[in-house]
Amino acid sequence: MREIKTCDRCRHFKRRCDLLKPSCSRCIQAGVRCSFDVNGVAVPGAAAAAAAAAAAAAATSPSSSRQARAGAPPSSSASSSSVATSSPPLHGDPLGASQNGLISPTASTESPEPHAGAGLDANGMPIDGASAGGAAANQLRIVRKRKRNCLSCLRCHRLKVKCDKELPCGRCKSSGNGRECYYSYNKGPNGGKFPCPTAPTNNEETKTVLATWQVQHKDVATNACLANFTLPGNFPFGTPGATKYYTRDAVTRLLAGERANHERYLERYLELLDVVNPIVDLHIFKREIERYWIDPNASNLCWLAQFLMVMGLGSFASAEGEPPVATELMMAAEACLMQTPFSFRPTLLTLKTLALMVVAKQVCNPTCWSVDSCWSLLGLLVRTAFIYGLPQDPASAEEDEGRNQEEKDARRKLWLTILYLDVKVAMCTGMPPLTRPDELGSLKKIPEWGPPDSLQMVLYQSLPTVLGVMAQINSNKDQISYPDVLRYNAQLRELMSHAQRVCTGQLQRVTVDIFLRRCLMVLHRPFALHPEGPVMFPESYWSSLECCLALLVHYREMWCSDPKLRLDLVGRAYVLDFFSATLTTYIHVLREDAPLTGAAAMGCAIPPRQIILDTLRSCVDIWSSEKDKSVCYRTGYNLLDAVLNLVPANKL
Repeated sequence: MREIKTCDRCRHFKRRCDLLKPSCSRCIQAGVRCSFDVNGVAVPGAAAAAAAAAAAAAATSPSSSRQARAGAPPSSSASSSSVATSSPPLHGDPLGASQNGLISPTASTESPEPHAGAGLDANGMPIDGASAGGAAANQLRIVRKRKRNCLSCLRCHRLKVKCDKELPCGRCKSSGNGRECYYSYNKGPNGGKFPCPTAPTNNEETKTVLATWQVQHKDVATNACLANFTLPGNFPFGTPGATKYYTRDAVTRLLAGERANHERYLERYLELLDVVNPIVDLHIFKREIERYWIDPNASNLCWLAQFLMVMGLGSFASAEGEPPVATELMMAAEACLMQTPFSFRPTLLTLKTLALMVVAKQVCNPTCWSVDSCWSLLGLLVRTAFIYGLPQDPASAEEDEGRNQEEKDARRKLWLTILYLDVKVAMCTGMPPLTRPDELGSLKKIPEWGPPDSLQMVLYQSLPTVLGVMAQINSNKDQISYPDVLRYNAQLRELMSHAQRVCTGQLQRVTVDIFLRRCLMVLHRPFALHPEGPVMFPESYWSSLECCLALLVHYREMWCSDPKLRLDLVGRAYVLDFFSATLTTYIHVLREDAPLTGAAAMGCAIPPRQIILDTLRSCVDIWSSEKDKSVCYRTGYNLLDAVLNLVPANKL
């Protein structure tokens, strides 16, 4: 007979035993007594094997079978030969179990081993099955459960049925509960409102997974970032929540429920969001709204998608907070847009809807991932605009005569807004803009715009200069020369002064000033942060510091104003600009040779160091109040607070 060297427990569970004496590693990890160790005396493997073989032979013998059928008690030798492996707690551990590994211990009164009919007395000697069973009933044991993620959706997990782990899964889709098909990977304030697109599936080995660096590295809190999205990360493409609005009746019922609030939503959108990103033609839009309430089925899907986005943004920007109906309205807008041929036969309404969706991603999702996704969405928007022929002048006089002046102005205004959004996102993400200065098309002819369109006039005059700066800064061939920097600096400062005179609304003046000052920061950064910047490039040094402080003042104004105005929603599109300005100001303050007292010599109204530090401290406090809204805000606050603590105490 082959000698059996494994311990009883490893042999029973058919696991490889490392044969360590007096206890093997598996028994030590499980917190039970090994059959090698009986009262501190090692038991040879042959003796343990013989005892186990005798017990097995007694249990399978014909006499034992006949006794069992006749109701007679089994042989005492057979029952006493099996040794229970339950033991008292080890080393003062109340549960007698190690807390290492992937096993979570819980208390139970079940027998720890299959040989529950036998046990050990206080001296370590075998006792009969009856007394051992009574002792095991009163003794707590350790039930270990593996700590693993639940790969099924919440509904299938609750019903205890098999899930195919799709999004939505087949069972939820067939039962009409596709909207309620969530997965537990998405943790955060929304409680898994939108499933995480990076959740692992059961068939990953058969599918090629193409993911970005951030998705592949879990240390960047991928799921936590996605959990903070009010809108899903891939909005407006392929959102499961939009499937319920693919029927016209569902959209009609949704809008009918908000008919009493539609004027308030429209007014809120116009005074807060459209004033800084002009997209909607108000007079035409109001006429179409009146027609829709008369006959809801007469409106086409392109206009309906635009209407739903305006209602959703107005609802989201209301003083009451961010109601769930805002998300539903924008989900319905996505459903309407997906049913139109927007990718190969776009219309002017399609372009407006896509532009509104870019604004929604900036306003509703306060994360850096959302800004990155806006750059991707703007790429589609700009190229779709080229397909529609938006930036070009009409090729023929007949085509030009076919359009009235109102339509031509609407096309030019929308193209300016698209370029404005593209350049803003490109500056804060570090990506190149998608349009070059020589592709401005119809902007070469000055339109006859009056005072209500003052923002468009400022954009028309400033975008060629801003695009020229971005093109030279992002060029890999030649670094921009310092004379060119000074020339662009003079042009941008002249545009800043012009915008303050022309723009009628305070919010317009603030956002345009942020836009142009951010461009100045990008222009001066290579020279302002040079080790000898204050001496070799004084204009860049002082201009960079002045723009950073101006951005911090705007940041404080937006977040510290009346909460009912919700100006912080407008500031969310510039939150990375504020973050960059704060870090750049830290660099200037922490420099030992920073000549802050000599600012007057350069003609810049730089405040004293103490005022600068007070401004920085107030901005960090604003970040502290926002840190619970998203992982990105919390990471930004931790970084800014850590750098602020590096400032010497004598400078505070």
